[in-house]
Amino acid sequence: MPTLDELEIVPPDPARHPIGEFDCGHADLNDFIKNDYARQSDQRLAYTKLALYQGNLVGYVTLLSDSIALHESERAWLWEKNLRVIHVAALKIGRLGTDNKYKRQGVGTALMKYAVGVAFRMNEMGVGCRFLTVDSDKDAVSFYQKTGFIFSQHREYKKKDFPNMHYDIITGPPIG
Repeated sequence: MPTLDELEIVPPDPARHPIGEFDCGHADLNDFIKNDYARQSDQRLAYTKLALYQGNLVGYVTLLSDSIALHESERAWLWEKNLRVIHVAALKIGRLGTDNKYKRQGVGTALMKYAVGVAFRMNEMGVGCRFLTVDSDKDAVSFYQKTGFIFSQHREYKKKDFPNMHYDIITGPPIG
């Protein structure tokens, strides 16, 4: 099982990485890494990183800025600090895919740890970020729940096709 320390996290380079061979078993995720990630990066909308293990492309994650609307019950801790906000700064996991040959070997969990690390680095650079968010594919909900994500309770997210979930980088359970 590869750990985050054993993965090389790099920007995609089609000349060096076999992106065309990537297959996670999900058509939309496969199409994104093969055809769309570069356009989003070029427009500064989202950035994708590849996970390499022993030189093999084992997964990828796409991250972008976000904010999350919190239900009153989810933001009581803010009121205790005399902060009256509804939307809280977040880092969104736009896409996350693990190659079929490496599923259930810890790659997705390692990429989640990487995303948490990015969120902490944002704070160190002076950019507020308290949560990771994801609009999860229904088939991936159990994965996100295992890593500590919870369903967002705000009414804004109740009728979405993809369940909105979030992870508190300060008070959430350790990932992995």
